[in-house]
Amino acid sequence: MPARFDRAQAPQFNADASRLVAGTGDPLNGIVQAGVNSPYGRAVNNTDKNNFQPRLGFSYDVTGAGTTIVRGGYGIYYDQPLMGVFLQNAFVNPPVNQNPRVLNPQLANPGAGSAIGTLPISALIATSDPFDIPRTQQWNVGVQRQLYSRGMVELTYAGSKGDSLIQPVDINQPQPADVVANGGNVNRSRPFPGFAGINLRQTTAHNMYHALLVSFRHDAGRAGLLNISYSLSRARTSATNDRDALDLPQNPLDLEAEYAVARTDRTHVFTANYVYELPFFRNSKGLLKGVLGGWQLSGITSLWSGPPISRVVNGTTNGNRRGIRVNQVSDPFANLPANVPGGVYWFNPAAFAPPADGQYGNTGRAIFRLPGVNQWDLTLSKNFYPSGKTRLQFRADFINAFNHTQLDPAAIQNVCTVAVAATSCAASTGSLGQITGTRAPREIQLGLKFFWN
Repeated sequence: MPARFDRAQAPQFNADASRLVAGTGDPLNGIVQAGVNSPYGRAVNNTDKNNFQPRLGFSYDVTGAGTTIVRGGYGIYYDQPLMGVFLQNAFVNPPVNQNPRVLNPQLANPGAGSAIGTLPISALIATSDPFDIPRTQQWNVGVQRQLYSRGMVELTYAGSKGDSLIQPVDINQPQPADVVANGGNVNRSRPFPGFAGINLRQTTAHNMYHALLVSFRHDAGRAGLLNISYSLSRARTSATNDRDALDLPQNPLDLEAEYAVARTDRTHVFTANYVYELPFFRNSKGLLKGVLGGWQLSGITSLWSGPPISRVVNGTTNGNRRGIRVNQVSDPFANLPANVPGGVYWFNPAAFAPPADGQYGNTGRAIFRLPGVNQWDLTLSKNFYPSGKTRLQFRADFINAFNHTQLDPAAIQNVCTVAVAATSCAASTGSLGQITGTRAPREIQLGLKFFWN
C-alpha cells in the first residue's frame, strides 16, 4: 500500500545499488497483511455492497404485421475479478513467499545462523486500495425488417462503456529524468526504494465501444441459404488486459496517455456463410441424377481488419529503461526497405528513433494496424442413398480455397528493441518492421462418411 510506505524505513543498498544490505530497514515496508495490519481486518481490500444493476429492454412491432420490429435495451453490469488477482500477491510477495538465506546454520536451531550480507531486490505484485468493482454499461437500439417472405435485414447500433477497469501499473518505475540525474542507476531512482518493479493492479482503466451492425439473411429452403453480417466499430481503452506487460503504461504518472484503440479492436468485420445446391442435373433421372445431381456448395468468407500494433519500444541505453517507446521521425509506410528472404517489411524501421536520454518517446499505443484476414473456406459435398436406411456422404473441404497469401501479424516483431541506429530490432536479427510468417496456405481435405439407422 503506497500510503503506508515509510521512506525512512527503506533498506539500504550496497555500493552499486544492485542488492540490499541485510539487517537494514523494514523488509515489509508498505506491505499490508490480512489479519495483521490491514485496515479491513481479515481482508486486504474494501468490500463494495452497493452495486445496483438496473436493466431495461423493449420491443415494438411498428406495423402490427410482424414485419418491422424495433428493439433496444440498456443495462449496467458489475464484473467479478478473478480470485487469482489476489492470490498472486501471496505467491510473490513477502512474508508469505520469501527465501531467507543464512550462513552457518545449526540443524537444532537454523535461525541462529548469520544473515548473508546482501540480499536480492524483490519485485512485488499488488492490488490497489480502494479496489473498485469494474462496471460496464451496455446499450443498443435496432430495427429488423422482413424484406420478402424469405429475406430479412437488421440494422443495429450497439455501444458500451467501462469504468473502474483493472489496469496494471508499475508504480515503482523511475522517471527517465531521475535515472539520468542519478548517473543511470535505476534502483536509486525508484519512488519506493528497496523494491524492484511493483506491478499494481488498480481500477483506473476505462473503455468505450461504438458499433454499427448490419446483417442480411436469405433462406431458400432446400436450394440453400445466405447469411451476411458486417460491423463497423471502434473500441478504445486505456488497458486491454489486466495483467499483460503490453498494457503497462509508459509513464505511470500519465495514465490517460494510454487511452487508444484496444488491441482487440477490428474496425471492419465482414463475415458470410452460405449453402447452395448446384442446379446441374437437378431434373435428370436415374443414374445421371444420382451421380451428377444434388451437389452442394457451402462456405464461410471472412474479411476482417487487422489488429492494432501494440507498441514499439526502446532498449536500455544511457538511462532509458526498456519499455519506453520510441519517437516517430517519419512516415512508417513510406520508403519501405526491400523485402529479404523470410521476411516482408510491413513498416519502415527507419521511421523510428530512440528518444533522448531522460525523456519518454512520443509514440503511443496502437499507432497503426497489422495485416487483416481474407479467408475463403469452401466445401463441396453430396449425399448418396444406397438404401432407405443408409446414406453415404462425400465432401471436399478447401481451407483458404483461393490460396490467398495472408501475412500473419503474430509473426511480426512489433514489441522490439530499437538499436541506436534505429534500423534493427536486435543486432543479430535486424527484423524490426518485418513480418516473418504467413497464415496457413490452401489445404484440401477429402472425406467419406457412412450413416445408417
